[in-house]
Amino acid sequence: MNSKPLAAAEMPFVREEYQARLGRLCALLEHLGIDVLYVTSPANLCYLTGYEAIWYPGRLPVGAAVQRTAQRLVLFDWARHEGYAHTRVCCDEVVLFNYADAPEVVAREFKRRGWTQGVAALEHWSPTPSAPVIAALADQLREQGVKLVSGDWITDELRLYKSAAELECVRRAGAIADGAMRQLQRDLKPGITELEVSAHLAWILASRGSEVAATPPLVNSGPTAWADTHSFPSRRVLRAGDTVAVDCCAVANRYHANLGRTFALGTPNPRAREILELASGSIVELQRAARLGEGPESAAAAADRYVRERVAAENIWWVGGYSLGIAMPPSWVGHAYLANDGPQRCCLLTGYVSNYETVFIDREEGFEAACIDTVMMTDAGLEVLSSLPRGLLDAGL
Repeated sequence: MNSKPLAAAEMPFVREEYQARLGRLCALLEHLGIDVLYVTSPANLCYLTGYEAIWYPGRLPVGAAVQRTAQRLVLFDWARHEGYAHTRVCCDEVVLFNYADAPEVVAREFKRRGWTQGVAALEHWSPTPSAPVIAALADQLREQGVKLVSGDWITDELRLYKSAAELECVRRAGAIADGAMRQLQRDLKPGITELEVSAHLAWILASRGSEVAATPPLVNSGPTAWADTHSFPSRRVLRAGDTVAVDCCAVANRYHANLGRTFALGTPNPRAREILELASGSIVELQRAARLGEGPESAAAAADRYVRERVAAENIWWVGGYSLGIAMPPSWVGHAYLANDGPQRCCLLTGYVSNYETVFIDREEGFEAACIDTVMMTDAGLEVLSSLPRGLLDAGL
């Protein structure tokens, strides 16, 4: 790995953890007949090297080339990141480029290293860089005789099933989220805005040890909350009698644990309380139906049936979940879903981490009421990380 050793405090994991990940990836590449994988997905780049940033230049193919037979990893990064690339990233070598020559530099390095004779794979399902940049890189590699195949979901598939060290991060994040949500329950009161609630929760999370999440805390309240499920927190002032749905993630070494609860300010809305109580047992049904080694879709369907047998369809916004793990802005949503209807199918193996959401709305009474948990597949079954009650929580207690 990188010839300039990093201090232990600067590395999310010990070097052996990254070496094990690289070894598993190279074994998978051999199975797929791929000689070089060029990784650009920020989450995958972080998984393999520890590289993380709040912004990735959309015009640059910042990434890592994994050379299978040598089990070497070469980082390609912006020249302005030279200091970071040489001191904060686990890799064997660093190659720098600028805006004017980035695709050409990558293609030239492929040729210089003899990688043009084999099969190379590029990630296209990646937030960065922009599609034209990857297209330009692909064109240049083809001109050099490289046989290109899809590199999508290869590293993502490895990331689905987490090591003991990764699961410890998820558990730590889950504990932080629980403590933060309990404190928010005590602090929440009428007279503050949704924006202030989101900022306050972000402060609580940080004060308890969380890193910045891929998405800021979501807060939905008031008569339009049923339509505002993915809106930014607003300047609306919370009022007595409001039902307030809050959704956040705590983060440890970029591993996210998702938690959402709904609070009553003053007199609780009877319908919101009833719906949450009726649906609260669905997570137990999810646990009961989850089977190690099987796809998650059967368990997800059982939980969905549990909810729909008790709650009217017009009040159900979503029952489901998606994989969690390393996440970068703007989203913590993983590529695999409990319904197994995502771009890649998956199984419930030890180390699989997902959230589970039950989100409800009522247009006439004007509320959103939600409960969101992080679940983890273990040898003993599906474990729920949070110990918080799943009904409507009274604020100020």
